Amino acid sequence: MISVQNLQRLLSGNRKLSFLLIIPFLLISCGAFKKSQPTPWPSDDEIGEVKNETEVEAKDEPTSDGDKVLSKETKHKKYEEVNFKGDQYQVPIHKKEFEIAVLLPFHSDASNSSKDQRRSNIMLEYYQGMKLAIPELEHLESKFLIRYYDTDNDTNKLKELLKNPKIENVDLILGPTDNDQLRIAAFFARKREIPLISPITTIDKLWSDNPYVFNVNPSDKMQVQEFLHYFNQNHTGEKLLIVRDGKYFDRSFGQTLVEECIAKGVKYQEVKYSGKIRWNEHVSDEGTVVFHTGRTKTAMSNVVTGLQNRSKGVTLVGPEDWMDLSSVDYAQLQKLNITYISTNKAQIPNDMADKLYSSYTSSYNGTPSFYTYMGYDQLMFACESLDAFGKYFPLFLENKSIEYSNTDFRLIKSENSFHNLYLGIFQLKEDRLIKVN
Repeated sequence: MISVQNLQRLLSGNRKLSFLLIIPFLLISCGAFKKSQPTPWPSDDEIGEVKNETEVEAKDEPTSDGDKVLSKETKHKKYEEVNFKGDQYQVPIHKKEFEIAVLLPFHSDASNSSKDQRRSNIMLEYYQGMKLAIPELEHLESKFLIRYYDTDNDTNKLKELLKNPKIENVDLILGPTDNDQLRIAAFFARKREIPLISPITTIDKLWSDNPYVFNVNPSDKMQVQEFLHYFNQNHTGEKLLIVRDGKYFDRSFGQTLVEECIAKGVKYQEVKYSGKIRWNEHVSDEGTVVFHTGRTKTAMSNVVTGLQNRSKGVTLVGPEDWMDLSSVDYAQLQKLNITYISTNKAQIPNDMADKLYSSYTSSYNGTPSFYTYMGYDQLMFACESLDAFGKYFPLFLENKSIEYSNTDFRLIKSENSFHNLYLGIFQLKEDRLIKVN
């Protein structure tokens, strides 16, 4: 075996965070987060805009009751040309001042439980990512007022916050993170036609169809659909072999993969994980994609050793945890066309991720975590979408892939709400990782 240093940049200094990618809603159960100082209470961010005198004069003027009277220029022009991420759109003219309410469990109280403190630390990392996005938002045409509210992960406190007149009239809500609180906030948002971004928890079951809810953290179902698209596009006629170990990743992603294969008519075979699988009985001469749900070094070593004599026509797919495993034979992995799935695109450096990484290390004297990238990407997506399209953004962005530092956004409308169809698929080629989808 050849010991080779890991080839990709880590998302944070502590890879104990990596498993959170597949269980983002278990925010309070992980003991891997280090202690930190109490979360500083976020101040409201007011992001200015620069306009010349002519533009200011042409702006729509509000009346005393809050309604807007269209300027002469607006009356004659109902649509405007908008360039968004390199594409041109004809967009209804909309306002250029927006208010965003961030409803997150900052736990700003002086005294918190250990679980609350861990959740608070995560929210601090998320907030740091949002703060790093602020200078980028200065370049947009619109003006944004971002107010932060501490839900304290308490349903009753959330209900009180939603009575605040300032929240009644916002243009977008970001948060909360708890399932029950999300349902309450989603009902509030639907009634008032306010877009609501669910930043961490993916909520599938709502009281009714809600086109104002956007799950931007990809669910297992969305990730599986993207993987099956990759499989159908790149492995036509090959066998899909799913090795199941019965642990968390298998019970979530693995089970969803099986269910989607059945729903979409994709032929597959299940094999129970063990160190003594007789691969000759399962590997097809026409080609086999071995999807392994085991996340440990032992699981990876066993399958690599077992397949080393049957590498021709085999593609081995594993969870992103395998990217971190040392003392592995990279030459053998490449023979097996080793492929990793992950929602962490920043592990393959890109311009936006590199810029955030540099800003974070200089501002906070550390390295950004998954939640830092999440806060940055989600606030950028929210503000850039509002700036370009206003309240009409779902009409223009549905099923369009938009790239950010660590996560891409491709909104797909389900029977209940919008979901983000995204999964990064990486392969080891010539001793380096490349994104292949």
